[in-house]
Amino acid sequence: MRHRYIGDRQFYKRLFAITMPLVLQQLITTSVQLVDNIMVGRLGEEAIGSVSVVNQLFFVMILITFGVMSGAGIYSAQYFGSKDYDKLRQTFRFKILAAVVVSVLTMVVFSVYGRFFITRFTDDVTTVTNGLGYLRIVRWSIMPWILTVAISNTFREIGITKPLLRISLITIATNTILNFILIFGMFGFPRMEIMGAAIATVIARGLEMMLTFVLLIRKGQVFNTRIKDLFKVRRLVLAGIVTMALPLMLNEALWSMGQTVFLHAYSLRGLNALAAMNITGAISQLVFVTFGALSTGIAVLVGNTLGKNELEQARDNARKLIAFSVTFAVIMGMVLFGLSFFIVDVYDVAVATKQAAVFNIRVNALFIPIYSFNVAMYFTLRSGGDMKSTLIIDSGYMWVVAVPVALMLGYLTVLPVTLMFLIVQSLEIPKMSLGLFRYRKGYWVKNLAQL
Repeated sequence: MRHRYIGDRQFYKRLFAITMPLVLQQLITTSVQLVDNIMVGRLGEEAIGSVSVVNQLFFVMILITFGVMSGAGIYSAQYFGSKDYDKLRQTFRFKILAAVVVSVLTMVVFSVYGRFFITRFTDDVTTVTNGLGYLRIVRWSIMPWILTVAISNTFREIGITKPLLRISLITIATNTILNFILIFGMFGFPRMEIMGAAIATVIARGLEMMLTFVLLIRKGQVFNTRIKDLFKVRRLVLAGIVTMALPLMLNEALWSMGQTVFLHAYSLRGLNALAAMNITGAISQLVFVTFGALSTGIAVLVGNTLGKNELEQARDNARKLIAFSVTFAVIMGMVLFGLSFFIVDVYDVAVATKQAAVFNIRVNALFIPIYSFNVAMYFTLRSGGDMKSTLIIDSGYMWVVAVPVALMLGYLTVLPVTLMFLIVQSLEIPKMSLGLFRYRKGYWVKNLAQL
């Protein structure tokens, strides 16, 4: 007898084959980012504040990039499922062209308006100066990273993930070693502190791009394209991708800007609060890696299935993936809660900063099943191109409900950053009902490859 919410052995075998390499890749990447964060954290609150602010600017760029790439990615998954490889190549061409455009625009914005953005978070002269210095160097990692995303995301959408794990291992090992050498001035190199971290990032991203291009040449024949064909994207395919990409880009831009507003509201409580939020985010990412794996699992097990026109199977897969994601999130929440008892002690920051970080990490630990449910809803709706629903339950809800609450708490109350964070995160609970309502409407259950 088939169970509505539990798959058979074959279902989970395929799910783990698709997602586990990505989980390992992201877990290793996040672990190394945490080590990097700790290295910078050894330099004090001002250093961690500088890097935190710049990373928040990059966070906006990252999510806008994913929005653009995901619009094409929805079609990549379905075209691969329907074996329409010509259109699959056209979606890849769009991604490469979009990567170049987004990279150039981001470089220009960061170069011209860097000071303006950084001073929205802090007026501490040292933090602003260090942040600008860090940004001037690390901005050169933008284009290599975005081109890597365009290629690696396409590999994931067609179910190839293991080689990406190997590339990540090499990249993060390079980044970690260079960070250690350049931040602290080891083996005869000058002590460069956060500027050393920026240089390490640029070198590592450049290496990652080169390795990803090698992978593209060796194993990307099904979607790779010649440079002279780069602009050959048929009008109908382009229209479909843009129709998906624009709402997704808008959603990701609004969502990331909303997260930036949250950080601004929390930073009103001082440099300690800003540092605490940076530590909270870095440590919480150790378990939030499951979200990326979930998106890939849904793209393949739901998106590919929709592309094959197996609509009821796609419904069944989506239901089981949502149930699995929540169950697994409970386990990950327990892990994160356990980590909170000792992991912040590795940071050389004030006691108040550590206490705030511990509280906020435990909030994330308790709420991760709710986050996971909402993430699963979002990617399920997106897999079938239901852009209206994704806008409503994601950035729409954020800007109508969560952002105003965060700003009111920041400007109109004297609540500590811990209680502010708890209240804002609790707003994820009513969002669950909204997502479930849109999911049950079933607008996402359609085969885009036939349109």
